Amino acid sequence: MKKEFQKGDLLYEGKGKKVYQVLSEPDKVILFFKDDLTAYQGRKKGSFDGKGAVCRNISSLIFRYLKKEGIPVHWIEDLGPKESLCLKTNILPLEVVIRNKLAGSTAKRLGFEEGIPIREALLEFYYKKDELDDPFISEEQIKKLNLIKDSSLLPQVRKKAFLINEKLKSFFLESGLELIDFKMEFGLFKQDLLLADDISPDSCRIWDSQTGYRLDKDRFRRGWDGLETAYKTIETKLYERWGKVFKQKINL
Repeated sequence: MKKEFQKGDLLYEGKGKKVYQVLSEPDKVILFFKDDLTAYQGRKKGSFDGKGAVCRNISSLIFRYLKKEGIPVHWIEDLGPKESLCLKTNILPLEVVIRNKLAGSTAKRLGFEEGIPIREALLEFYYKKDELDDPFISEEQIKKLNLIKDSSLLPQVRKKAFLINEKLKSFFLESGLELIDFKMEFGLFKQDLLLADDISPDSCRIWDSQTGYRLDKDRFRRGWDGLETAYKTIETKLYERWGKVFKQKINL
């Protein structure tokens, strides 16, 4: 009989998720994926029915794959259609972005055309501070402003981020998808550095590898139609390739 986990206090509510403490289990939390969509630091808002379930399914499959590949992650198992059980981590105050092609804010800021390949994957850090719109921050600033108390963690974050990128590029490409860029967050569970939060079309740029058609939240940011279909296309393609590998069943 499968164990049931009950929600306790709401610990945090972000743009796309709510995080609840698990009753009687202080080391675990439940992530609830919302149907809400936001862009431009919450200044643009929207939603579509079932979006939370789609993002949960995609993120769950990604975390299952990375866990199988030896990447330490906070994900434990799925609960219901929109929830995941995870280890409770102390999240580092950084958003870690890997770019394989130039797109979005970096392309605009530097005056490059979107879609230009980068010779080697580009890593960027952003200070996780909503009231400041999560500003870009350099490694030197992170170190000298003591944003991470343990200085040995930053090289670990870099190494894990590049490794995760290599794993996920192959993961998506085998499904006919190209990973353009994506955001990660890391957290400490006891002494272990884990990949935390989620990875979904909300936090990635994912294009069709043959046509270049955009299948991510850029469709919402830029007011293009086909957003719901795009998210579900990613879900379908990934589960067609990887669903049986992880014995994961969902209703598509």
